[in-house]
Amino acid sequence: MFSLSAFRSALTLSAAQPVRAMSVKAAAASAATKTRTRKESTNSTSAAASTKGKVAKKEASSKPKAKKVVPAKPKKVEALSMPKRPSTAWGLFFVEHLDKVRASGKPVVPTTETVIASAEWKQLSDAQKQVYKDKYAANLVEFKKNTSKRLEELTPEEFKIENARRQALRAAGKRGLPSLKDPNAPKRPLSSFFRYAQDQRKSGKFAALPIKEQAKAIAEGWSKAPEHEKSRYTELAREAIETYKTERAAYLSANP
Repeated sequence: MFSLSAFRSALTLSAAQPVRAMSVKAAAASAATKTRTRKESTNSTSAAASTKGKVAKKEASSKPKAKKVVPAKPKKVEALSMPKRPSTAWGLFFVEHLDKVRASGKPVVPTTETVIASAEWKQLSDAQKQVYKDKYAANLVEFKKNTSKRLEELTPEEFKIENARRQALRAAGKRGLPSLKDPNAPKRPLSSFFRYAQDQRKSGKFAALPIKEQAKAIAEGWSKAPEHEKSRYTELAREAIETYKTERAAYLSANP
């Protein structure tokens, strides 16, 4: 037979089991509810984000696309008609070589003929090469003469347009295309230093020195010259530039 204390313990245990089971069920239900709520919240957020993205995409597609701005191409400026620089001694020989190939009836392949002509040029004696060099020198004199004559014919406006065209080509990488100088326009005067250098050369003090050494000696002399001497050259340069501005303005107005 059970004792009274054992009976009471069994009674307490049997009464507590339903309560514990109910607590476990309640906790499980609460956890499931929280999980379901979390999932619903996540789904709602994702749906909202998806809807917002679709709306934004639709609005973006409905907006008219901005037209791509294509910069206008600069207006092509025709080059002025100028005398053509003559071919060098080698260039004259090569042209002569090509003329001989054409006269023989053979097809002219420039790359092949360049190799052949180069080998032939190397085989020429100094006297034979001198014939082509003399011809080039004579052509160069004629070229400079014709260029000077042509420059004298141009107006200030033509110089401006042509030099702007040449400057644009140089900026694009073109080489060997200097600006033209108007021979009729007033010449820009020398600066104070170059006036000093001119006087030093005329004095004959550095005549025995090579050109490079002369320049070095004159620059050193300028740096050590007393201030009153520098001021004299500075004032001469200032007066000359004022005269130049006046003469240039008058030249441009007389040659629009």
